[in-house]
Amino acid sequence: MKIGISLKQNAYTPEAYAYQEYLIARGHSIQLDYEHLLDNNNDINIYFMGVRPFWKKKLIKAIEVHEYQSLSTPPYAIFKDIVKKTINNKPSGRIFLNEEVENTLQFKDSIPSIRRDMGVDEALYQRKSDNPIYDIVYCGSILGRQGLVEAIIQLANLDLKILIIGTVTSEIEQIFKLSKKNITLLGRVERSELPKLYRECRFGLNFTPDIYPFNIQTSTKTLEYLASGLSVISNKYQWIEDFALNHDYQPIWLESISSKDDLISNINNHVQVDMHIYKWSNILEHSGFENFLLKLV
Repeated sequence: MKIGISLKQNAYTPEAYAYQEYLIARGHSIQLDYEHLLDNNNDINIYFMGVRPFWKKKLIKAIEVHEYQSLSTPPYAIFKDIVKKTINNKPSGRIFLNEEVENTLQFKDSIPSIRRDMGVDEALYQRKSDNPIYDIVYCGSILGRQGLVEAIIQLANLDLKILIIGTVTSEIEQIFKLSKKNITLLGRVERSELPKLYRECRFGLNFTPDIYPFNIQTSTKTLEYLASGLSVISNKYQWIEDFALNHDYQPIWLESISSKDDLISNINNHVQVDMHIYKWSNILEHSGFENFLLKLV
């Protein structure tokens, strides 16, 4: 099959690259490109939603699959989801992140769908360095995560070396520079650089506001940290507490950290999770991803 997979201008979608690798290995021809550049003559085009309003529908030969990997964010999150559900054109199939996303959107039709949780790139399965450069890494968005900047400064005040991967505003950059010299800002990096950067860290920081829908969505960074052999520091909220319970794993709760010595001494007693079930190949196999696409054609 010829399959188009959409990319977003302002968002990294690791699943798009995982789809490409998985489907090419199974003999399919893949076009990985921005949404407006996908070939209408592909057999299937997968779109990460988003909005694709029905009144802009053109004469398209390709079968459409709509993927909902997250819910709308505040303010007016519920209203935004209703609007998206109402105005989006009808695809031939849908992919949902998990049961919560599917049940919240509540499409009232018989369009076939699957659930496909987040996975981890093969390259991230590694052992961390015996002599890491940094104590803690935070990878991801900082904007919209109320309390995160304060939490990072609090950890830096314990004389912990912190690496931040991801775009920050000039205001936040100035806050970090004025606060501590042991915070390193790398900005956005290529996906291929993450394994070597994670390898040089002891702990991975997951900070997610305990606000719907953030608190029910899979923390990709947590999965990546654990696959790379890092111990996870996290605030408490629904998804991480459910994950910890299901995997018999004890994160280091952010509020329990009082000193650098206490944190570092924790690392030798920390039991890691067997993360192989989260390899993208296993996630996609378990979801029936390829068979789902084949049945739509």
